[in-house]
Amino acid sequence: MDEPTSALDPIAGARIEDLIDNCARITPLYVTHNMRQAAGYRSVPPIPSGRSVEVGPTDLIFHHPQHKLTEDYITGRFG
Repeated sequence: MDEPTSALDPIAGARIEDLIDNCARITPLYVTHNMRQAAGYRSVPPIPSGRSVEVGPTDLIFHHPQHKLTEDYITGRFG
């Protein structure tokens, strides 16, 4: 899903995310530029420059990234 909650406030967005997670019969794939939202997902591969650099548990990627490009991307220091 490409930014299913992009135009919603954080509370409404969280409700939509919960609804999707609880109703999905398959694992949903979200695409977002919102790092707060991405940090809340179970696992996330940030894709700077159109390529996946690092894949793993969300907590590990957002708090202990293994690649500088990943760290720069999730902290907004890219481009």
